[in-house]
Amino acid sequence: MASEDNVNYIEKPSLRKPYVICGLTGSFNSGNVSIGGVNYFINQFHAVKFAEMPASRYRIYQIPGVDSLRPAFRMEDGLITDSRFPANEFFYAKTGSDHDLILFRGDEPNLNWEEYAGTIADVALQFGAARLYSMGAILDMTPYTREPLLSCTCSSPEVKVEMEGYSVTFSNREGMGSYGQMLVYTCREKGLEAVNFTARVPCYPDFNVFLGESPKSVKAILVRLRDLMHCDIDFSKLDKDISDMEGKLDFVRQQNPNFNTLI
Repeated sequence: MASEDNVNYIEKPSLRKPYVICGLTGSFNSGNVSIGGVNYFINQFHAVKFAEMPASRYRIYQIPGVDSLRPAFRMEDGLITDSRFPANEFFYAKTGSDHDLILFRGDEPNLNWEEYAGTIADVALQFGAARLYSMGAILDMTPYTREPLLSCTCSSPEVKVEMEGYSVTFSNREGMGSYGQMLVYTCREKGLEAVNFTARVPCYPDFNVFLGESPKSVKAILVRLRDLMHCDIDFSKLDKDISDMEGKLDFVRQQNPNFNTLI
């Protein structure tokens, strides 16, 4: 299927050299960093949905032992009152600067990886995008009191040189890739600059402490995107969420000497 046939447009906005920011569910969305990050942009800039990709072509709804992939329904008195299906949505936002934004929020595909990534890159190219950024996160037993570590994968040596000024490490491994890395690879093949950021999310399995939301990890990526894209972002909500989260973890430290020693 040609990628241009796989996008349903609500409108085709006129955009100025947009930056594309991608957030995806899946195995590299620890702490809800990827989806939470793109949602923060959508809410901050009052982004408008302008297109979507059909989910059914990329998702397997039934995998033994995995219930979370299925569509979800709410029933009240025997009637379906709400439904939730996987969604792959494009939003746009006018920033008032030299670069507008395209924000992609989607469900990591189970099928047709190359086509899914190619479609996102083609939409970016169609609107004359300057660069694509993707973000994700993995669990790590790092102290929550420290700034989260960020690793980075780039589409070219020139982009890597630029990223060296943003306090990141560079991925240096071989093996299973994240979908953010798939996007970087696809953009490189199509001639579009791209960067994938992966943040660390604190987790402490020995103490059964896992963060469903990691606002500090979200902010670590968003601060760098703010500086890279030269756009204004209000972090007040994230700062409050960080304070609330650290307050809860501080309480756990007070109640558990062994957890305090680990931190």
